[in-house]
Amino acid sequence: MTTTKVRHGIESLQKPGRECALCSRLVAYREELRALHPDWHNAPVLDFGPVDASLVVVGLAPGHKGGNRTGIPFFGDFSGEMLNCALTASGFAAYKNEAEPELGIEPIDVRITNVVKCMPPKNAPKSAEIRRCREFFLDSLLVSDATRAVVAVGRTAHEELLKAFELKLRDYPFAHACEIQLTPSLRMFSSFHCSQYNVNTRRITADEFTSVFLRVRDYLKSL
Repeated sequence: MTTTKVRHGIESLQKPGRECALCSRLVAYREELRALHPDWHNAPVLDFGPVDASLVVVGLAPGHKGGNRTGIPFFGDFSGEMLNCALTASGFAAYKNEAEPELGIEPIDVRITNVVKCMPPKNAPKSAEIRRCREFFLDSLLVSDATRAVVAVGRTAHEELLKAFELKLRDYPFAHACEIQLTPSLRMFSSFHCSQYNVNTRRITADEFTSVFLRVRDYLKSL
């Protein structure tokens, strides 16, 4: 089982290098973006937050003007603003300056990561790219046994977490606010993605997104 690979200590966290060359398509796109936006991050986006956080938030991949621009997952775009609001409202993070929320958050008990570390064209990584990045994703997810909950932001994050723990997708279909016990000590909470499109089409509201994190907080307090 994949779950036997739990690691301890920050030194075990595998990180793709800035010039990671595992995926030729993503490398080519990275070079295009560097030419267009030389002042952006334009490189693999690493985890943000303490290694021993109780909660890990998992997205699909860095956003064009979010993580790919800023170097911090879920920071700098609409989705990042939604996530920051949810994390601060539930006590997992605090704003650096409440009067200027655009400055971002200080994680308290949360670490934010992505299934794929590099920005894919049209925000759509290929299956082979997801597989090649899986070693980094799994290590960031399992590096500490202090992690007791994970929020999957979007369907792909939900499905990749099921694959990581060798659970069948058909047995655990994606749904907003569903909960799945991945292991005896790790529970997954899934949510519709906090994208501007989903909010504009009323697929999800800010309150519905935040409610997932409030449920996580109550779950962790009950342990």
